Amino acid sequence: MQPSSLQDLCLEEVCLMPNELYMKLPWTLKDQLLSKLTRRGRCNDAVFSWLLHSRVTELDLRDCVISNAALESLELTTCLKILHLPEPPVVDKSHFSENSLIRLGERKPNLRVVALSGLSGVTDRVIGSLVGGCPQLEELHISSTAITNHALIALANLTQLVSLNIAKTQVSDLGIQQLVGGGVGHSLRELRIDGCARLTDDSIESICHCCSHLSILCFHHCPRLSDRSRELVVEHMARRMKQLTWSAY
Repeated sequence: MQPSSLQDLCLEEVCLMPNELYMKLPWTLKDQLLSKLTRRGRCNDAVFSWLLHSRVTELDLRDCVISNAALESLELTTCLKILHLPEPPVVDKSHFSENSLIRLGERKPNLRVVALSGLSGVTDRVIGSLVGGCPQLEELHISSTAITNHALIALANLTQLVSLNIAKTQVSDLGIQQLVGGGVGHSLRELRIDGCARLTDDSIESICHCCSHLSILCFHHCPRLSDRSRELVVEHMARRMKQLTWSAY
């Protein structure tokens, strides 16, 4: 194992005493500090304001607690490609407002990966804003949120979406049919709909017929699905599946 460089040792020491002098650092050092502090869950509003800059490309805030005000400061991160927001139980499910989340997709044409699971402020309006502002979105995690079929209709326009997690939401067969019937049907490789209590075998049938490249499908804990769903997947998709989960009722 190579010994730590002098810069790494200095950054480790600086991480122990966050202060406003961070603002004077070059953006390359800010990036390294931001990465270290977010991984350790030590990035609060103050640290966020000192280290955030327009060239940031990745933010993993899953272990951090920031406010709506800090979230709105993401407007300046026009180069952002990957964003993971804190989820319950790190924050309460209502921690972020719908209005602050709506602004996430503004001026971020390069955003490709977004994780917003478990947040009640994630609504159809939030998803519509993301779709409108982030046409290159490839991966979206919005499980356990308040989305409905309207969000899926909007997502159907994302022709580069590869991975979608809408587990434990209130979407229905109509939403799934609209989703996979659009451009997403040809791009999706991974789809998680486990725990979606309103779905029936009709959804699985639509997925089998429209998602020609799907290799990961999770539909366990969906009480209205019958063994017919499993049979459909085995008949139409089994050969290309890498991961498949279902529950028997």
